[in-house]
Amino acid sequence: MRIRPRQWLNGAGAALASIAIYSISLGFFMALTLLVISMEEGGDNLSQLSIPLGEAIVLLSQGVGFQAGAIKLTIIPLLLTILLIALIRSLTLRFGCSSWEAYIAGAISWMVLNAILAQGVTVGLLDSLWLICLKTLLVFTVGFVGAALPASGVWDRFVTAFRAHTSAPLRTALSTGVFIGGVLIACYMLAGVIVTIVWIVRGHGAMLHLFDLTGMQSGSKILTTICSLAWLPNLCIWAIAWLFGSSFFIGDLATFNLWTGSAVGLPPLPVFALLPEPVANATWRIVLMSIPLALGFIIGALALVLRRGFAIRFIDMDDAHGDAERIEGEQNEQEQDEQYGNGRDLRNTIVRFACAAGSFCLASVIVALGMTLLFLLSNGALGHQCLARVGVDVAASTQAASRPGALGLFAAWLIMLIVVSGVFAVRTALARRRTRLAAVGKATDDAGAAPTSGDSDSVNGDASDSGTPTDAPSTRVISSMTKPKEDHDDDNTSTDTTGSGIRLP
Repeated sequence: MRIRPRQWLNGAGAALASIAIYSISLGFFMALTLLVISMEEGGDNLSQLSIPLGEAIVLLSQGVGFQAGAIKLTIIPLLLTILLIALIRSLTLRFGCSSWEAYIAGAISWMVLNAILAQGVTVGLLDSLWLICLKTLLVFTVGFVGAALPASGVWDRFVTAFRAHTSAPLRTALSTGVFIGGVLIACYMLAGVIVTIVWIVRGHGAMLHLFDLTGMQSGSKILTTICSLAWLPNLCIWAIAWLFGSSFFIGDLATFNLWTGSAVGLPPLPVFALLPEPVANATWRIVLMSIPLALGFIIGALALVLRRGFAIRFIDMDDAHGDAERIEGEQNEQEQDEQYGNGRDLRNTIVRFACAAGSFCLASVIVALGMTLLFLLSNGALGHQCLARVGVDVAASTQAASRPGALGLFAAWLIMLIVVSGVFAVRTALARRRTRLAAVGKATDDAGAAPTSGDSDSVNGDASDSGTPTDAPSTRVISSMTKPKEDHDDDNTSTDTTGSGIRLP
């Protein structure tokens, strides 16, 4: 194994540049904020606290909480965490780090630099040194892997091996399940962002009123609002729980859900003025709680019918028990034929439904795990005792978000199964009826032709017995001539005539 010193240097350089840019930028902003607050609000000069406070925020954005007196802060500012991961990824790409040597050098440098920051803070950290190193290593790993994995070729080798050892339907089911799970989580996050924007629009007046009550000047208002944006993703995640019928709480002081909620009695933080009021209309509450169910149903139905999904179609009766392959011009249709065969074939339709069921199960698991992780990351503490727990109930919120989505997916699957089965049953009944009618018509035609041939054979047989020639079919003539009555009386013969034109002895 060849050792590449350049990769070691690049990894360490990427880690050093990331922590330097992030901590220096955050330190300057904290110094500006404290300076403006000191100038507008009066009191002691707070700028001297900018460096230790900046170091504490750097560690807090990586999950390391701290406390200072009665203040205990463990809520991770997720917006800063996202920006830090994006910075690590960008500089990893910039330095060309794509090997295990670069990762080891960068990880060691990152942990050492964060340990140095932990020794310089003046507030009390809530984690031990080894746990600080572990949390910071996790953040660096996420950013490094996001940049190095696509460029290293490891992912391509994994995809190639995966394709070689799995069948096409299994690959489609797994990839579609992962995609559906990601789309559902993205839709939930989008819903949370929209709800948060609605909260801001409706509550900005109360927030400005709270600023006035605390006596803040314009500069302090602006910088405090910018600082609050660091926890905006946390608020969006809480909004998801609120929207889907669960609750989030601010310690023991207030609980917010669709039925109850009030900011009265909370600490005078301006961001608390944005927290929602309950929804008075019961119909709107039902509509809001039905959003994950509707999203799951729509996404599941699209996955079942779209060509890039499972492309389920009504079964063709002409090929209901065959394995015929369709040759179509479009590339995506050819790929579907290679995976499943004829999409209108009965056996392959059953396979597609089975793969769709497995894919929806995988998507439901991904949604449950993803939402659990998001809810865990958004929780924390703002103090001791009454403010020791701020956030959501993880179990109840995960259930409120993931269960309706899973029900929507399987409702789409079940409805599609019923529709396809119903159409197949109707078409089968109609086909059997057509077959039966055709058989009856054929039997009727055969029965209509059978007496004609039988009469001809009997007539020919009687004629041959009486010695009458039967060479031509023209002998079958109906005679209308009758003999005089007296001739018949003289001969003692019957006056009845036969319709065959043949005289009987």
